[in-house]
Order: sequence, then C-alpha cells, then structure tokens
Amino acid sequence: MMEKWFDSLNEYFAGVPLRAIRFKWAILLTTLALTLFLLFGALTRTSINTAANSFLDRSDPAIVALDKFRRQFGSDDSVFLVYRAKDGDVFSRPSLETLQALTDDLENWRELGDQVKDANGQTAALDDLRHIRRVQSLSNIRVQSADGDTLHSNRLVPRQLPDSPAEFAAIKAQALAQKDYRLAFYSPDGQYAAVLIQTDFGAVPVKDYVPKVNGDGVALDDSFGDVAGGADTLKFDDSAEVQTIQYEKVDNFVYARFVKALKAVYQRYDNDFEFYSVGYPPLMEFVQQVLQQSAGLNLGMILINVLLLWVLFRSFSAVLWPLLIVLFSIVWVTGAVAWAGKSLSTMISLTVMLVFVCCMADCIHVISIYQARRQQGDHHRQALSDAYATAGLPMLITSITNMTGTFSLISSELYPIRVFAAMSTLGVGLAYLFSVLLLPILLDFWHPGVADASVKPGWTRRIANRWLALSVPVRTACGIGYVGLVMLALGLSVGGYIALISVLTYGVVRGQKRLLTAVPRLASRQFRLSLLLFGILVAACWYGESQLRIDSNVTELTREGSSIRVAYQTADSKMAGTQNMEIMLDTKTADGILDPKILTRIDKLQQKIAEKYPDQVSRTYSLANLVKDTYRVLNEDRPEFYRIPDSQPMVAQLLYLFNSVNPADRRGIVSDDYSQSHISVNVYSAGSSQYQAFFDEVNREIEQVFGDMKAELPNLEVTLTGTVPLAMRTQAIIAHSQYDGFLLALGVISVIIFLTLGSVQAGLLSLIPNVIPALFTYGLMGLLDIPLDTDTLLLAPVIIGLAVDDTIHFMTHYRQALIKTRQMAEALRETIEEVGPSILFTGMVLGLGFSIQGFSDYLGTAKMGIFGGLAIFVGILCELFLLPALLVAFKPKFGLKQVDTTVNL
Repeated sequence: MMEKWFDSLNEYFAGVPLRAIRFKWAILLTTLALTLFLLFGALTRTSINTAANSFLDRSDPAIVALDKFRRQFGSDDSVFLVYRAKDGDVFSRPSLETLQALTDDLENWRELGDQVKDANGQTAALDDLRHIRRVQSLSNIRVQSADGDTLHSNRLVPRQLPDSPAEFAAIKAQALAQKDYRLAFYSPDGQYAAVLIQTDFGAVPVKDYVPKVNGDGVALDDSFGDVAGGADTLKFDDSAEVQTIQYEKVDNFVYARFVKALKAVYQRYDNDFEFYSVGYPPLMEFVQQVLQQSAGLNLGMILINVLLLWVLFRSFSAVLWPLLIVLFSIVWVTGAVAWAGKSLSTMISLTVMLVFVCCMADCIHVISIYQARRQQGDHHRQALSDAYATAGLPMLITSITNMTGTFSLISSELYPIRVFAAMSTLGVGLAYLFSVLLLPILLDFWHPGVADASVKPGWTRRIANRWLALSVPVRTACGIGYVGLVMLALGLSVGGYIALISVLTYGVVRGQKRLLTAVPRLASRQFRLSLLLFGILVAACWYGESQLRIDSNVTELTREGSSIRVAYQTADSKMAGTQNMEIMLDTKTADGILDPKILTRIDKLQQKIAEKYPDQVSRTYSLANLVKDTYRVLNEDRPEFYRIPDSQPMVAQLLYLFNSVNPADRRGIVSDDYSQSHISVNVYSAGSSQYQAFFDEVNREIEQVFGDMKAELPNLEVTLTGTVPLAMRTQAIIAHSQYDGFLLALGVISVIIFLTLGSVQAGLLSLIPNVIPALFTYGLMGLLDIPLDTDTLLLAPVIIGLAVDDTIHFMTHYRQALIKTRQMAEALRETIEEVGPSILFTGMVLGLGFSIQGFSDYLGTAKMGIFGGLAIFVGILCELFLLPALLVAFKPKFGLKQVDTTVNL
C-alpha cells in the first residue's frame, strides 16, 4: 500500500513541470503582476520598529507601567551626550563658553537655519530635532539658595561668565559640592561632563487621538472661572476616569534621522569637545546602521553564491534562476507584511536567511538531479520530469516541516516573534511554490547544457586542463602562494575568508566523486568508528550546552573599539552609566506624595539601593532629594536639616516655594496633584542576567520598604519600570518562547518524519542528524563561554530547517531505492550517488554564504553567521557520515519484507 502511495506521488510530481510549462504565460504574467504590486508595498509601506516596547502587546503589564510613566512624566528615551573637554577642565572659561553655545543651539535649533551641515556637507535636516523636549547641561542647571524665607533657584553657571580665575574656581567648587548633580552632569575630576537631551519618543499620542475634554458636548462649568482665586479653589477628583492614550510607534528611521541631525549640531564643537553619545536613540541609530550593513553583507552573500553556483554547475542559468526564486519569495513576503500594515524588526534578517536557505536547497536539489540526468543521456524535459519525480516529494515534506517549525512560534507573547513566525511560514511556503511552479518554466527557457566532446572546450575548461597538467608540488606551491597573496592584500579576516572559500570550493569540485564513492564503503566497514566519533562529539556538546548561559550585554554586542562601545564604556567609567530605570509611585490620592511617611520611605529605598548595589547603581534621584535640599537651604544650609520634615504642611510649603522658582524641575519629578512621583535610578551597563537578578532584588526591597503602607494607602502602587526592565522582560520571554517553540517544532517535525517514512525506527534515526547541528552550535558556545543572546537564540529554526531538508531528501530517496532494489547496500550506494552532490553543494553554498554575516559590526549577527555556518558544515558531516553509519548499524526495513540487509561495500 505504502509503495503504491509513493509511486503515485512520484508520478504526480513527475508531471508537475510539464503542467507548469503548459500554462507558463499565465503563471509568468500573474507572478509578475503580483510581484510588482507587492514590491510597491514593500518599498512604500514598510516600517521597521526595534524598540523594546514593540515586542510586547499594549496590554502587557510592563507596557502598561511604562505608558503610565510616560503619560505623567514624559518619555524616558533620552540622549546622554557625554563629552571630554580637550583642555582638561569642563569648568574652564573656553569649555563653558562652548557648552553655552552648544546648549543654546540645541534649545533654539529652529534659529540655526541652513548654517548646519551634516557629515556629507549637505544642509542638515534640523526639523528632526523637533523631538527634543528639554536640554539640561552644566550651563543651565540650577542650584538653590535662600535669602531669609525667600527661596532662589539660580543658574550654577551664570549666563554672563565671570572674568577672574577665582570666580571660575568658586563655580567649580560649588558644582562639585552638589552631590545630586555629580556624575549626572559632570565627573568628580572635572574632565568629563554631559548634556542630557530629553525627547518625546514614545510619548506622542497617535494622530487621531482627541482628549475627552476636547470632545463634542464637553464644556467647563462655572467653577473653572475662579482659577484666579488660587490653588485652594481647585479640587482634584480622585475617582475621575483617566483616559487611556495610545502612543505613536517610533521606528528606526525616525531615531536615525534624529541622531543624524543631533550629530550635525554637536559635531560643530569637535575642536573643543570629544563626544560620546549614549542612550536609546543612539543605540537605535546603531541598529539602523547594522540593518544597512546587513544589506551589504547580504549582497556579498549573493555574490558568493553566484560564484559557487557557477563553479559547481558551470551554467549561468543555474545561477540566475535560483537567485530569482529567492528574490521573488522575499519580495512577496515583505510586500505582504507591508500591505498588512505590520512593522518589521531586526528578525527580518533571520526570515530572509531562512527563506534563502529553503529556496537554495530546493533549487540546488532540482538542478543537481536535472544535470545528472542530462549527463546520463536524458533529453531536457525528460530530465526535468525525473528531477521533480525524485525531489518533488522530499521538497514538499521539508517545506511542511519547516513551515510547521516556524508556525509553532505564532503563539509567542512577543509581537515581533509572531510576525517572524507568520513571515517565515509564508516565506517557506512561497519558496516551495516558486520552486515547483516557476523554476520548471524558467529552466525551460534557459537550462544548463551538457558537455559535448565534439565542441572545442571553452576558456575555463582550457585553463582547468592546463592547471591539472601541472605536477602536484607545483599546484600545492601555487595554492599556498595564492592564499598568502589574498591574505596579504585583503587582510587576515577578509583574505582568510576568501581563501577558505577558494580552498573548500576547489576541494569539493575536485574531490566530490572520490568522497561520495568512499562514503558507502566507510559506512559499511567503519560504521562503529563513525558512531564512536560522533558520540564523543555529542557528549562534548552536551556538556558544553550544560554550561551555556543566556545573557545579553549591549556593550558586548559591538566590536571592540567601535564608537558605540567606546561611548558606553566612557559613560560607565566616567559618568553615571548608560542605563536608567524608574520606580514609579502612585498613591491614587491627591497630595498623597506629600505625606512625610511616603517621602521617608522613598529616601530609605534610595539609600538601600545605593548602599547594597554599588556595582550596579551610580546614583538615585527623587522628590525626597528635592525636599531635603530645599529644607536645608531654607535653614541656613545646616547639615542637620538635610532630611524629610516631620509634618505634611511643611513639606507642602517647601514644594510650593520650590515650584514658584523652578516649576520645570518640579513637574519632572511629581504630578500636579501630588499623587504620583518617581525615583530615577542610573545604572551601569551589565548583562541581562545580572540586570534581571538586580531587578528581582529591587522589587523585594520595594515590598519590604512599602509593604506596611498598604494599610493606610490600600491603592498604593510602586512599580519598577523603564526601558531597561522592559528589555529584560522581553529577553526572558524570548528565551522561554524559543525553548518551548524549539521543543514543539521538534515534536511536530518528528511526527511528520515518522508518518513520511512509515517507520518509527527510521524516524528516530532521522532525528539524530537533525538535532546534532543545533546541539553542536550551542554546545560549542557553552564550551567557549559565549552566552546566548536574543539573536543566537533564534538560530535553531534555520539550523533545523537545513538539517531536516537534507535528511528528508536522503531518507526518502533511500526508502524509494530500498523499495526498488530490496538491497540495503545498493540502496545506500545509489542514495549517496544521487543525493550526495546536492547535500555537498547545498552545504557549500549556504554555509559559506551564511558565514559572511560574521563580518557584521553587530556581534549578535556575527555570531549567527559564524555559528550558523559551522552548524551547516556539521550538518553535511552528519548526513554523509553519521546517517549512513546509523542505517548500516540499525538496518531499518521501513516495513518491507524480503530485504537483503547485508552491507559489504
């Protein structure tokens, strides 16, 4: 029964290319029309969003907390522009003059006109600076002083700079005495300082947002007419409904344009300052640069594949058509997502890689078998029919398994992973569809030719013949010289990579027949040795995987010496660090924050955090700092008054005085009704695992400090929020979803393989070479103490995708050969002879093309390229050496009777 089912499927796929060719013009015109439509959508409607809050649903508690903070206190997406004064003193007159000019430019950028040029000498698009909400620096921060009962808030550095060195020394001394400003705006040694540029990113309501008070039918009653009567005439309704605000998403292009305009302004002062820009906008600009670099690396991957495909098949049609199939698949999937209105993330590169892998694997299998049949004497269409009869069913099964594997991630909590799952599933399906319907038509227009001995060989063949006529020592010397010259001309990394491509390609082209002839003999005679060696590899990788840790550190995801890494290291070592988190307090009661017991606990929490976690925390700041400082200043700067007053009326009076002289700073720290406030915590860069442990401990500290306040304020909420905690939650969900998704995909793939092969034993044997490449990748990372991050966590679908592809092609062909011959030895020899070249070619093309990503400036992508390429080559070894050894050792019969299990080759 199973034999007839396989025969009928093979007959069906044998007729697919002829049916496609019969309707070629309808298929081509439809494909072209839809491609143009989807390409238009991809070019005009594509948006990229890599922000941390784009990963979670708006209803997620972490997003709700961040939106609540932004609704009250504005965006936390700031630029921390650290600078080093080249004269060695940020308090010198030249440095302060330069800083005043820079701060004025940033505050009044609209007045700069066309005088600012970007790095290319073009007029900078300064309108992108409209996102600046506030600029604070040493030139405009304020310090408090008192004249009797009158509070003053004057600039630390006067607008009119003094003349005498003594006055500058006094300014420096006063600044260094302000502990709340140290590290935030200047370093203790006076060599570094910073400009804090607050933005509105993530806090701008969507375009169609209308406040309810502006809605139709809403009017203010007469009580609002007595505002002049003073604050006592206004009352806050604690039970009033707070309108939910939807904020506009910020994509990378917006961040990149903002940072570009910002650079154009501050780089005009490079003669006096050396700048180090950190914060979320500069980081997103770096991500945008990485995406642009990835486009260049992908072009390099295409060029490598062009070269390898031509060398392996010696036909430009075998080069052009697979690349065209890849292009169509990518255009269709990105266009479909664009028309659906979904934003892309950095995971688009992984989708492209997965689609590329599936497309190239299918096309190489078809073309390889087609070319073999032509060389055996079949005419063009007969060879095409035979190629699909042989590869059609394995292609269908591998596409289903890959689509199932990627679709298993559709239930993830993270929006970009759900988009990735949908895109990748669609992309793999399109790759199969085009490989089955479009590739036969294209090959019918232009296909690889057959060598004709009567025709004079071309120039490439003549060069090859002359090369082979040289003696082995001469060829060896020329090869070594070539490798040396390439590495000398292009450098150790690029030159070594080109040399590796050359050597491996030469080895495969020259030695594939001998290798594939030796594989069956090795499997039959040395299968125990093969199993032992792979067993040792699995044991080592298993141990390595047990040592693997999941961790992601921003500073360690960029190359040593890169501008973004140097900036982060400088901000961490000289200033208050590069990250911040917010502890938001909401009493749900007007004037609730004015309660001295609340302020005392805020102060206590700050002290505990600063004392217990000095390696993570550089500084904290809250309303408690402001109240204590104001209380001290109004009491003749006596140290004993640097504390929280005991009475709420005194706290209210202090804040009333402060608000009268510095309302901007007051609004930044406490709400107008004094029901909400926050603690800003500056932290140093660290790994995600360290951050997560720190956040867990801070949450426990919050519970200990505020737990007993619930009796008096039952609605009190104290929430840890901010971009960093949000990123850590995203990291944890990615790790969890990838692990669950991997197990689910492996389980579903196993069931499909079992059903396809009709044998549990054969199915179990097939799983082993599918799992080993992923195990090798993660095991090697564990042995090298390289942590998994959000990028390498997502590598498993690509690795398994290619491994499953080759395994199913091998096992399906082996089963068909066994049905036909009833001899395991002959079935194994025929399978390796038929499928072996496709496995070698696919691995060569994809492994070497994949590894070019190792040159990315973003080490997450670089690790994907390096370890992904290694996994692909390990997969080749598994398919050609381990799988035959397993078949010889366990002799699965696939339910067939009268099978000769003797394997003696």
